[in-house]
Amino acid sequence: MARLNSFKQAADELCVTSQAVSLQVRSLEDTLGITLFQRFPAGVTLTPAGERLYEYAERSMQLLEQGIRAAQACQQRRQFRINASPWFAVHRLLPVLEQFEQQYPDVDIKITTAVGFPDFAAQRLDCAIQWGWGQWPSSAKQLLLKDDKRFVCAPSMITANKPLNTPADIKYHRILCTELSVALWQQFSNTLSLDLLLEQQSLILDSQASQVEATEKGLGVALISDALALDACQQGRLIMPLWQTPVSALNPALLPGYWLVVGEERQHDVLTLAFKTWLFTTLKDDTRFAGF
Repeated sequence: MARLNSFKQAADELCVTSQAVSLQVRSLEDTLGITLFQRFPAGVTLTPAGERLYEYAERSMQLLEQGIRAAQACQQRRQFRINASPWFAVHRLLPVLEQFEQQYPDVDIKITTAVGFPDFAAQRLDCAIQWGWGQWPSSAKQLLLKDDKRFVCAPSMITANKPLNTPADIKYHRILCTELSVALWQQFSNTLSLDLLLEQQSLILDSQASQVEATEKGLGVALISDALALDACQQGRLIMPLWQTPVSALNPALLPGYWLVVGEERQHDVLTLAFKTWLFTTLKDDTRFAGF
């Protein structure tokens, strides 16, 4: 109607009566509380308000058409879904992911992050990169990076009232950990036969960064990733009061890491295997790399 300036001509194009078109326009005007057309014996023209709405409607239709084309193209493209531990995603995956995307420009790569182990079926995942000991129910998993820990605290933590001279003294201090590292503390306690009350002693923080910050402020003791702990100790922000070695020296079972877990149905998928090979290549120069 706006294009033809005529209800009758618009009705002819739509194969309806001009009365039906007129009623629909009137109903729209009543609903919006706006007069869209000026009506004359020879035809109709848009009001200023109608012209403004027509501009938006035209842009909306163009955007909708673009969306339909994008959706159709997306349906024809391969979706590759990866869920990664937040630390791994930020520090190891996202900074180099563009390299893999350039190798596979026709693939839509979707990255999500989660602290806990994801639901492969619900999220339709191809693979996941998860922190832990490989304890998940999957036959296709491989250790990528070792994440050894060191027992540390702030220098201010050592006081006469709360000594830290032997492992048994840990029970006098707050334990700073993340949700996932509670299991590490349980294994650590069992290895040393410590009588720790983890539920009462533990302060669970949302990330490793928060854990490091809290430890440096003297809020408790912690098991911190090897490189971070050594750096903080060299700068005097933290100390290693009981052991000068990583905790895996006490028990190799205390060594967690970041694992690649592949969906059961994707073990022989060409793209998944290509991603695995590419990922290993990007990590091979890391001193913590577990090997091919």
